[in-house]
Amino acid sequence: MPFSAIVTPDDLKRGDLVDPGWYPVEIVDYKEEPADTDKSTNCIFYIKIMDGPYKGVMPRFQFNEKALGFGKEFYPVVEIPFDSEKGYNLNSSTFRALVGSKFEAYIKRGLNQKNGKEFNEVAGFRKIK
Repeated sequence: MPFSAIVTPDDLKRGDLVDPGWYPVEIVDYKEEPADTDKSTNCIFYIKIMDGPYKGVMPRFQFNEKALGFGKEFYPVVEIPFDSEKGYNLNSSTFRALVGSKFEAYIKRGLNQKNGKEFNEVAGFRKIK
């Protein structure tokens, strides 16, 4: 059977590298995958830049279930409720409900240790001004 595909403008932007800086973004998808190392859960957020010359570029960021503390800047920006005694109650449903959330993300160049390729690394979060 012959191969056929449609490659959208958004598909073409997936590999674009953006200049380091703050960008308005929206969470467009959330997935969970087992970590290669120990099969613990990686919580993966896909975001899309909403405006400017890099509009449509889609970086991703993730937290592993064993290191959810690394999300301490992210959780208040997307307004996950915090209990001063118990902390954050995080689960798959909470994270899935964040699809559609808008905020600013600081994006810089990361370097993949396995293949040496650069990628858009999400390195900070703040509310949209």
